[in-house]
Amino acid sequence: MSHYCLKDYISILEKEDLIAQLPSNIDFTKMQDIVIQKIAHNSKEVVANTLYVCKGLNYKPSYLDEAIEHGAIIYIAEKENISKPDFPHIVVKDIRKSLAVLSCMYYDFPATKINMIGITGTKGKSTTAYYIKSILDNYMKENNLPESAILSSIDTYDGKTLKESLITSPESLDLQEHIKNSVDCQIKNFIMEVSSQALKLSRVHDVLYKVGVFLNISEDHISTIEHPDFDDYFHSKLKFFQQVETACVNLDADFADVILEHSKKCKKVITFSTKNELADVYGYDISKQGHNAISFRVKTADFDEQMLLTMPGLFNVENALAAICIAISLNIPFSNIYQGLKVARASGRMESHISFDDSIIVIVDYAHNKLSFEKLYESTKQEYPDKKIVTVFGCPGR
Repeated sequence: MSHYCLKDYISILEKEDLIAQLPSNIDFTKMQDIVIQKIAHNSKEVVANTLYVCKGLNYKPSYLDEAIEHGAIIYIAEKENISKPDFPHIVVKDIRKSLAVLSCMYYDFPATKINMIGITGTKGKSTTAYYIKSILDNYMKENNLPESAILSSIDTYDGKTLKESLITSPESLDLQEHIKNSVDCQIKNFIMEVSSQALKLSRVHDVLYKVGVFLNISEDHISTIEHPDFDDYFHSKLKFFQQVETACVNLDADFADVILEHSKKCKKVITFSTKNELADVYGYDISKQGHNAISFRVKTADFDEQMLLTMPGLFNVENALAAICIAISLNIPFSNIYQGLKVARASGRMESHISFDDSIIVIVDYAHNKLSFEKLYESTKQEYPDKKIVTVFGCPGR
C-alpha cells in the first residue's frame, strides 16, 4: 500500500513535533530508505517491513515480541512502553496522535481528495448522516456519479465494503483505509459521525472536514472509561471546530453561545434553528401529516419552501435542517434537497410499522439515554395524542 520510506515517516512525525527521542544507539541512516510495507497496531497483522505501533490500554510487551517475529523492522511507543531499547524504535510524545499522522501518510492523505463531511453532537448524528446521504445520493444519481460513502454507528460503506458498524468512529488506521477505499472508487463525498472519543483520542487528527455539523450537547458518555465529567466531554466535542472549513451550528442547542463562539475558528459558519428566525436556515410551520410524515417550511437566503419528511419524529426537523445546511454549503440544488429528504431513512431511528387497520403504530428507535427517551416521548405524545403509549425497551450486555 505505502510507497513512503522510513525517513518520510520520521520527517512527518518531526514536523508535527511528536518525536520525544530518536535513540542514539540506533543507526537510522542505514534504515531510512527502507519502504514501509505496512503500519499495524495489531501484532497479528504484522508482515515483513512493518512499522509497529505500541498502543492501547491493554498493551503488553509480548505483543511487540510477536510483531518482531512476524517481520516488524521498527516500532514506535511512548516512553513507558519501550521494552526493547536495542531494537530500532522511536519514542513519541503521543502514541495516538502519532498513529493518526502515520496513517494519513500510509494511505497517501486520502481525506484531501474527497469531500469530508463530519457530524458531531450528543444525539441525532446517525439520522443527520443518512439525511445528507439521501440528499447527496439523489444528486449523484442524477449526475451519474457514485453514491456517497458513510461511516456511522449503524453501518459503514466505502465503495468496497458494506458492513454493520461496531463503533461510531473507528481507530485512525481503519478510518484512513475507509477514506482511501472511497477515493479509489471515485466517490465524491465521505459522510461520517465524529464521536467525542474520536476527537479526544485523536482518531480523526489531521482530517480536515469541508463541512462539519455541531448538532447539540447534553450529558452523556460520562464514565471512568470515556469522559470523567461533562466539561471533558464538551471540551472534546469543541475540538471539532479546529479541523472544519464550514461549520453548521444549531442555535437551539444548549450552550449555543459557547458552541457558536468556538465555531468562529472556521472559515465560514452557517446557523440553523426552529426558533430563531435570524438563522441562516430557519425551519417553521412544523406539523404532523398522517401517521408518518412531518411537514415544515424552510427559509434561507435563496428559497422559502415546503419540505416533507416521510418518517415520524418532530425532533427530526432539526436533523433535516442540519442536512440542508450541509447541502447548501456543497451547492446542491433545492430539487435534490427536497427529493432526498422526502425518501430519507435511518435504520433503527424512528422506524414506524402500522397495523392494517391503523389501530396500532409501532415505532422502533435507538433511544439509549435519558435525553433520547425524553425527546422520543415528547414527540410521540404530540404526534399521536389519541394513542395509548406502551414502551418495550431493553439493554445489550452479556
